[in-house]
Amino acid sequence: MSGNSSIARGRGIPARRHDVFRLTTPVVLWWVWVVFAVANITDLLIQGSPAHTVLRIGAILLVITGCVYALALRPRVIAGASGITIRNPFRDHQVPWTAIQGVDTGDWVKVYHTRDGSPVTAVEVPGKAIECWALYVSARMKRRAVRGDGIPSGAPRPKYGTLPLFGRGDRVVRMFGQENADASPKLPPEAKYLASLPPVKAIAVTLDARAVKERARKPEAGPVTVAWAWLPLAAVLVPALALLIDLLA
Repeated sequence: MSGNSSIARGRGIPARRHDVFRLTTPVVLWWVWVVFAVANITDLLIQGSPAHTVLRIGAILLVITGCVYALALRPRVIAGASGITIRNPFRDHQVPWTAIQGVDTGDWVKVYHTRDGSPVTAVEVPGKAIECWALYVSARMKRRAVRGDGIPSGAPRPKYGTLPLFGRGDRVVRMFGQENADASPKLPPEAKYLASLPPVKAIAVTLDARAVKERARKPEAGPVTVAWAWLPLAAVLVPALALLIDLLA
């Protein structure tokens, strides 16, 4: 996956309930595909194609639509009062703040947590990592990171709450690009640092800072849970099964 790594826009005001993180490009891809699929079905109906042909092509389009939904539209990361929910294509992970050891980036944003879901202690024990499908690092961001473009030397890491980055409720997060940092010389150093980072890295830094703050509050501990997401599985498997039956008939 590649493309523009900017963040889907929302209102830049403090969140009161939870913050939703996702990238713009996959959402745009989803809607482009929906328009393409609807246009194809409409064209077949207008041309008066045989019902069997329409059903077969419709099944193929539904299979692809299910895949695009699962891979592009569904993935997101939700930071709530009790922890982080990571919605990947076919699985959901819920990690309480007490168990989060840190958040960093590789090919994706990674959330590290204790192996048994127990609260983080002063003793650093290597834990498990969950990759956030919604927050991938594009090739362009990797090249920029290698060059060190736009990151001010010696700038302090931001503290959570120093910049109004979050949408309200379930609106997606708004982040600022390099041009915003350059155009706002009055921003505090922490905000300049955050605004200068590639969006996915800025999200990782923000989540990591929030995890530190939430752990200091000693919220109620809970287990790390993983569950299958049945809706995207059904969206792919049901039309695929129908297509297979049609092809074998």
